[in-house]
Amino acid sequence: MLRTNKLDTLMLAERFNLRVNGLGWLMLSPNVGVEMTLGSHNWNRWTIGISGRGMWATTGWNTPSLVHDMKETRAEVRCYKHSRELLRSWFVGGWFGYADFDLKVGHTGYRGDGFIGGLTAGTITPLYGYRNGSSIDLEFSTNLGLIFAGFEEYVRSADKIRYEVTRQRENRLLTAIVPYTLLCDVLRVSFVYHIGPSVADRYRRRISIDQQYRTLQNELSLRRDSTEQARQLLREQRRDSLEQMDYERRFEKQRLELEKKHQRDSLEQVELRKRNEK
Repeated sequence: MLRTNKLDTLMLAERFNLRVNGLGWLMLSPNVGVEMTLGSHNWNRWTIGISGRGMWATTGWNTPSLVHDMKETRAEVRCYKHSRELLRSWFVGGWFGYADFDLKVGHTGYRGDGFIGGLTAGTITPLYGYRNGSSIDLEFSTNLGLIFAGFEEYVRSADKIRYEVTRQRENRLLTAIVPYTLLCDVLRVSFVYHIGPSVADRYRRRISIDQQYRTLQNELSLRRDSTEQARQLLREQRRDSLEQMDYERRFEKQRLELEKKHQRDSLEQVELRKRNEK
């Protein structure tokens, strides 16, 4: 990979994607999230995102032992790592957020709000590509975390309407399996819509960009070599021209000297013949 490649190949719109958790929607928990790549280069491992989900009151008149009513917002930071398969990408990250909940499974319920946070890991695979360059990815992930909440415990009275608080509001770390599972999204099956190239596909695009970069560098190098060769040829031609001019100048000088000598010899011979005639 060329570390010297400074080409920015992602437009602003291509740095964003939208995601929904399909399992959440199946559980009647509408949710949506947005993720942004940190940096405008074509290869960026780090992203940051925000998401929210909510659930309308699901208290059942026929099942007073089940209550699932909550709202949640969270922020998430991820670091992507591409595998050798090129079509799949792995990621790890962390998240934190705020939740308002009313949960009851069985005899005792929990009602309150608090902060949540934890770690996430998963894999993302291209699912479908559009002709305009956009794509949909399929994401499988798991989330582990804790909840520090202020809550109160209650039980449902026999008339199915009145609540009886058994423990007043207190702040503590919740580790009960029911609120942990329902609040922290232990499993996710998400669909991710990318306006630009998919996360898992950017490695192949990076290879293409690097190849273009190498080709550009080779063309520039060839152009520099060609320019240098042309300059060298011009210098050689100029040097040859100067040598040729110097040679012609010396040849002309030698010719003139020979003509002068020939004239002197001719004059001497004429004078000698005149003296002999006398």
